[in-house]
Amino acid sequence: MKNKKTFLNMDERNRWIAYKVISVMYFLTILAIQGVVMYRQFGLGQSIYEFEDIAVILTVNSLFLISALLYFGAIPIQKLKIKSIMFIYAAIVVLGSLFTFAKYNIFQSPGLTFTQLFDKLIIIFSISGLIMIFFVIFSVLGKRKIDNQIES
Repeated sequence: MKNKKTFLNMDERNRWIAYKVISVMYFLTILAIQGVVMYRQFGLGQSIYEFEDIAVILTVNSLFLISALLYFGAIPIQKLKIKSIMFIYAAIVVLGSLFTFAKYNIFQSPGLTFTQLFDKLIIIFSISGLIMIFFVIFSVLGKRKIDNQIES
């Protein structure tokens, strides 16, 4: 009996090209969804409650993507150092703060008051901390998985 190759039986080169195309299209889709959310909020002036489901899906999807990349070793983590974790945390806080400031003070009028901005910063610090804890857990679990595979 002959072994027939099916249409989707791809060799390594075909798979590599497919993975590259899929990753680029995924990235473009995430950017497009973010653009739609921003347009609906600022262009159409819709309340965030009208598209909160999209924002939640986008956020969760991005968190799981990075976590999966860490867990499966696509983002190589050799050794977790407290200094590196704190630097990444600070970068996430700064980027989140800049994005929040721009979102509310450039694209909306009136902008945020100092009290409102402080309330947003507390949320940014908290969510950034949760994100870092999530990423560290998946990094540690992924490193253990890879080390166990190497030892086997």
